[in-house]
Amino acid sequence: MADASGTSRPERHITPPGNRAGDLALATLRRGLNGTLNAFCGTWLYHQTLFGPMPDHIIHFPKELRPGRVDKADALFQGKYDFTGGQVRTDGLSPFLAHAPSESWTEELHGFSWLRHFSAAGGESARSHANALVRDWMDRHGQWHTIGWRPHVIGRRLISWVANGSLILASEDLIYRSTLLRNMARQARHLARTVNLAPAGEKRFTAAIGLAFSGLCFSEGQARLRKGLKLVCLELEHQILPDGGHISRNPTAQLSILLDLISLRDALVDRQLEVPGPILNAVDRMMPMLRFFRHGDGKLALFNGSTEGPDGTIDAALSYDDAKGKPFGFAPHSGYQRLAAGPTFVVADTGPPPPGRFSHSAHAGTLSFEMSVGRCRLVTNCGDARIFGEEWRVASRATAAHSTGVLADTSSARFTQGTLSRILLGPRLIEGPSHVNSRRNETDDGIWLEASHNGYENNFGVLHRRRLFLATSGEDLRGEDTMHRISREDVRPWHKRYWHKEEDSLGFTIRFHLHPDAKASLAHDGSNVLIMLPNGDGWQFRSKVEGGHSGITLEESVYLGTGENTRRSEQIVVSSTLLHEEASIKWAWHRLSSRNSAKTQQTQADLSELPDMDLLEPQEDITEKSDEVTDNKE
Repeated sequence: MADASGTSRPERHITPPGNRAGDLALATLRRGLNGTLNAFCGTWLYHQTLFGPMPDHIIHFPKELRPGRVDKADALFQGKYDFTGGQVRTDGLSPFLAHAPSESWTEELHGFSWLRHFSAAGGESARSHANALVRDWMDRHGQWHTIGWRPHVIGRRLISWVANGSLILASEDLIYRSTLLRNMARQARHLARTVNLAPAGEKRFTAAIGLAFSGLCFSEGQARLRKGLKLVCLELEHQILPDGGHISRNPTAQLSILLDLISLRDALVDRQLEVPGPILNAVDRMMPMLRFFRHGDGKLALFNGSTEGPDGTIDAALSYDDAKGKPFGFAPHSGYQRLAAGPTFVVADTGPPPPGRFSHSAHAGTLSFEMSVGRCRLVTNCGDARIFGEEWRVASRATAAHSTGVLADTSSARFTQGTLSRILLGPRLIEGPSHVNSRRNETDDGIWLEASHNGYENNFGVLHRRRLFLATSGEDLRGEDTMHRISREDVRPWHKRYWHKEEDSLGFTIRFHLHPDAKASLAHDGSNVLIMLPNGDGWQFRSKVEGGHSGITLEESVYLGTGENTRRSEQIVVSSTLLHEEASIKWAWHRLSSRNSAKTQQTQADLSELPDMDLLEPQEDITEKSDEVTDNKE
């Protein structure tokens, strides 16, 4: 909340420590239940219970809002299946016989969301190939498949099949058409029984909305429609935060859910049915949040497993936004801040990791930020590497893959480790910053943001604080990162045994990952870095240290933002050492030139005119305002 002066009250986000033993016990029971159900659902006896009235036709084909790509269809024609969790080349064989690199890859294959690429390609060849793949799936797995018949996979498959119904139901083969309709009805009945068993988060929402679509689009599905809409509204209450963000804090998950909601809303309107209020309210809240995460290039910021978003998808969603308002400044419930001035846009992660069961895509990137200038990205996070396998994904989730501070080469959050934990809990976050504070202040000079997190408290007894200041012109971004030792008397006794000795020195780095299109060169004396953007803008980075030794280096990095490939990039690394109670690194980004500036060459050559590195008068220390804060997150 902000008052009339533009000063926001402090925001404190508190995540309670997870009960890992309890989580493991619950996961063990759930896995046992699922195993028993899988064994029963694969039997002939259960198969008989799925017979019932068969829809004679699809009464409504909803819109496919996720744009298809012809190049993706060409890759599928050639047997190249690049999905979340791996890459497979079938060499002319059925993809349903291929060795799956991961469960997530298998889920995406059986979910058939890739059918939209054949719809985009069009033509008889695309229709025949799509029909052959659908027929192949029904022959092999139409009765049962352990992964393919999971509730959220069925939900996505039914959504994809009805949305691309004009492609897969255009065949003149009546036997194929009737078999397909009968099989879809059987899947819908099984989904109605198991929808509540879907994993928490986006997957459970997908299962619920798939059930709603099966009732909306099939001629005998009224009961499923009512149940599906009720569950969709319930999941919206649990998953969509008051500011419109998703509880996973993943912008891509928020976009995906928004697209499904818009499609369901419009399908209900087309059928002249009442749209439940929670759906309308959720869409209205989520639209501004989507704009909040959108960079100047029209794509998403990279936080907590997000990618840039599939080409055209964001525009497709925003085309349904009647308000078309400007993004707000900060999202207190989602835990993000947005600073915008002149041509510059900065978005910062100032919230804790999401709750454990919603954290399977979460990253250890607290206090990281991204920065774009006009349509050019400058500072980014690395992104998510799910498509390249588990080792890549582990590296992309580490704090070092984000534009923030890293202490002792250690991430500020930990993820499940060990075979048993990963089997039972999945790649979820089990420990991270539990207290994240932030304060925002807007003045005539610019926007101040102060934040801190305690992710290094348990192991090192250190608090990370970050200050940002974006000038009104948008041509100066200044920051200060501080590593501060906490007194042992101020924390819980059982944490002290993990700490290093107070006299130990701890190395720390501040990393700024650059977008691949930003070309950087380090000065010979290592005092600054010059960065050129594709639009002709020149930016300079400088830093200085207080309380320790420092140095600037330019190192290799990797950009994973597309979600489909890797791009080589660079990162600016500022190193220092925490020797005593506190050590700080101050840094600044300053715009030197523009392609339209008549003084470009002169300004680039004369660096002495840059403003002094000292920050403006700091605001009150946020760590001293604990008595004024309110809890925003459980």
